[in-house]
Amino acid sequence: MKRFFSKVIDFFKRLFSGNTKSLPEIDPNQEPLLKTSRNEIEGRLEVIEGEFPKDMLGACQISLPVGTVNSGGLPFPAKNHKGHRNPEYGSPIMNGDGMVIQVNLAPETPTVKTKLMKTPCYYADEATKEGTKHHGLMGFHNMGITRMSMVLGSRNELNTATQPVKFKGQKVGSLMATYDVGRPYLVDPKTLELVSPVGKVKEWMTAEPPMVPWPFGIVQTSAHPGFDPITQELFTVNYSKNKKAYTHLEQSYHHLKHNRADFKEKLEGLANEVVDHPDDEHVKAKVDNFFDKLNHHVDGKPHDKDEPKGDVFMNLIRWDGTGSFVHWELSDQTGDKLAIYECMHQMGLTKDYLILTDCSFKFSLDMLFDNPFPESKIIERLIRRLATVRMEPFTTTYIIRRRDLKPEGGKAIAYRLDHPIPLETIHYSCDYDNPDGVVTLYGVHNAATCIAEWVRTFDRRALDGKPVDPDYYSLFAVGSMDISRFGKWKFDAENLKLLKDESKVFEEPGKYKEDHLGPNTWAVALYTYRGILSAEKPVNKIKQIWFVSDGTVKNLLTKFVYELYEDYPHRKLSLHEIKDATERELPFGLTRVNTDTMEPEDYYQCDRNTFLRGVQFVERKTRNENVPEEMDGYLFCPVQVGNSVDSKPTKYSSEFWVFDATDVAKGPICKLKNDEVKFAFTLHTSWIPNAEPSDQQYIIKTKEDYDEAIKDLDLGVDRGFLEKFFEENVYPHFEHNR
Repeated sequence: MKRFFSKVIDFFKRLFSGNTKSLPEIDPNQEPLLKTSRNEIEGRLEVIEGEFPKDMLGACQISLPVGTVNSGGLPFPAKNHKGHRNPEYGSPIMNGDGMVIQVNLAPETPTVKTKLMKTPCYYADEATKEGTKHHGLMGFHNMGITRMSMVLGSRNELNTATQPVKFKGQKVGSLMATYDVGRPYLVDPKTLELVSPVGKVKEWMTAEPPMVPWPFGIVQTSAHPGFDPITQELFTVNYSKNKKAYTHLEQSYHHLKHNRADFKEKLEGLANEVVDHPDDEHVKAKVDNFFDKLNHHVDGKPHDKDEPKGDVFMNLIRWDGTGSFVHWELSDQTGDKLAIYECMHQMGLTKDYLILTDCSFKFSLDMLFDNPFPESKIIERLIRRLATVRMEPFTTTYIIRRRDLKPEGGKAIAYRLDHPIPLETIHYSCDYDNPDGVVTLYGVHNAATCIAEWVRTFDRRALDGKPVDPDYYSLFAVGSMDISRFGKWKFDAENLKLLKDESKVFEEPGKYKEDHLGPNTWAVALYTYRGILSAEKPVNKIKQIWFVSDGTVKNLLTKFVYELYEDYPHRKLSLHEIKDATERELPFGLTRVNTDTMEPEDYYQCDRNTFLRGVQFVERKTRNENVPEEMDGYLFCPVQVGNSVDSKPTKYSSEFWVFDATDVAKGPICKLKNDEVKFAFTLHTSWIPNAEPSDQQYIIKTKEDYDEAIKDLDLGVDRGFLEKFFEENVYPHFEHNR
């Protein structure tokens, strides 16, 4: 064990000893666009405009990433604590600890609370952060879109969403914090403290190579699982991607551990040779040859090709809130294992079916181990060029018939539809009712977009070739390369047919050459409807949907993304029109669409430099019978507001806006704020009718869970070092459930 750890020490000392060369100058009078606090606070919200509606019910939750244990929030600083170049600088914003902001709307004076999602690996990260005695040996480091320790494994950051769940016999239930690459955790709705992981460590299959003895393994799952409020059961997935990703990861890990210096030197040599070569196929062939024959190219101890290999797997999971999971191994109707090429970020659920899709979000194994040499920009450029392939311009869709799932688990079939949905899809929702076996799915189609791609420190803008403003480093590189679409898709789940004639798509550039755009689908992001994610009752038919459109931003349309999607096959707007709209920097907006007609019926346009960061439907305390049920309530939005509409703001305000759901065009009826709450970029929201203590009875004990996991790690030596580390740095924080 000591020999293994000593090699890792040298690896990280060399890896992260940077310099401050070429760092941008920071204007002390300019507040960063991404300014985000990770402080945990509780307090009241002040009404800064309008009047707070006294009949709002329940509490809203907002999930967001807030940087690392080293960064002190966002943005990632350019220099580390020693004044050297910070290797975290420019990391993707998604790679950060999760925080939940909860706004309790029930009191006459609404309150706000913020809480970090402190998983066991969070405390391991805290104990090994920069400046601690364990940092060089065991510290976690940002490697592209994930955060890893070569000794401890991968961080579960729980920064994506919260899902209300309420299992049988429960009066309150819990929130469930989720992440694409980590076990979900149940969260107390009142305190926001973690209650219990969903499933034991050993119930989840992990995607790292078998040769890697990590207590925090890579768990690939869905950030948006399905909860059925009628049967009160949770469905999710646990999967890996493909064998080639395993093979390259196994060899790379071996040479990082044993031959790091030579590995980096040879890979930098290859990067300098091919990174700007005009022929993509030539570049891919050269890099494939390098990794396929890594033992030949890298001097030192060779990788043993006979070591145990990982394998692909795809399991459906059902959990009723007590005891162990029920698993089904999934294959398609031909008998082949389900092959996932991108990820399973989202799932769908109806009365009789589960819907699985290959989502257009590259948050999977080959993206996780993005750059093992984050201090080398030439290697980052090469890996980015290879890893960032165009999203498939369609969505492969699978149907699982719930009646076919054997109660004891085993094997099950996920039937592939005869045709994929002919647009790429990240997020979607389904009507719970599926009359005559017909499923209705409403999907956001982010055309010509990869949500896993972020703005790098070496990126240039597509419009003028100038370097991107450093204020935008780390943000998703989602400059529009075409308008988004909002689709309603119907398919016959029994006969596996996509019913194209009964499906419809809303796509609208709006009057983008005028000051008032009107309803549009520029960069559609998040959406809501009454009953979304409800653990109380299903939404049999979704009748009205409100969505946020993010407009256009010059600094988010990079030259790299432009060239990636300039020949997008479903293009609606010409490249000239795209450039024109981007130059105008179109504002954010909020649109309501009637799902029967798939036409817009209400629209609100933000001022420039005002950013709607999310939207959540909130019900009233008492039903207003004069308003259709699907519109009876309010919209709650986290909003970032710049102090200037004509030029770049010097300061931003983090606010919460309330809209009347029946009339968003008239603008927010109330604006709320607490000066201690500071956010920029947020992810998903949820709503619960009561923020009361969780009544979850089945709780997995942290110490028992990880003691069992560490005991079974194939370390080949005494495991006392890891056991002592957990006893001193992890378990004391979970005394309440040891």
